[in-house]
Amino acid sequence: MIPVLAVSDPEAACAMLARVFGFEPRENGVMMFGNHAISLVEIGAVPGGMLRMPLDHVAFSVTDTDRAHLQFMARGGNLARPFTPDGPKDIPEFWDHGVRFVFFDGPDGWPFEFCMKKGAATGQGHDHFAIRKANITTAVTALGNMGCIPVAHYRLGSEEKSVEVQFMALGSHMFEVFAEGPFPDVDTDRGWIGLLSS
Repeated sequence: MIPVLAVSDPEAACAMLARVFGFEPRENGVMMFGNHAISLVEIGAVPGGMLRMPLDHVAFSVTDTDRAHLQFMARGGNLARPFTPDGPKDIPEFWDHGVRFVFFDGPDGWPFEFCMKKGAATGQGHDHFAIRKANITTAVTALGNMGCIPVAHYRLGSEEKSVEVQFMALGSHMFEVFAEGPFPDVDTDRGWIGLLSS
């Protein structure tokens, strides 16, 4: 599956992704990060056959989050202030040994996550597509109707302030559904607007 990012200037967006993060261009606005493709379109242009599914962000696997953070900063990248304003963070509860992640502003400020699973050998490519909902049940049900299989469920934080997270797999693709506010108004015409079949 190829996530679609609708931006004001796709050509400038492609150039920024190549310069800052090392994405490699393909044809028709498709950019590759390792084995993971994304499609950039102009706001209002909806590719034929796209499944409308607004995403909160898209996450890409890296071999070393801290090294990627330093490289991207040196190339002019900006940390995504709502997510990781001070640089890489850890979630020790995820998977077998935890994850280390960092968010950067992508084109038009849309969030790009770069993460690594600790204790696992990973290369550059797909990690997950993220969906933010006040109640994750409807998103989990919709993904289940698509054929996604639940693979992990977490509740992070304290009883007073907890975040529910569900990971679901569809073949080699992973979805993360999480309930963490604030919940922004979803714009279905700009940002991460949906998925194309690969």
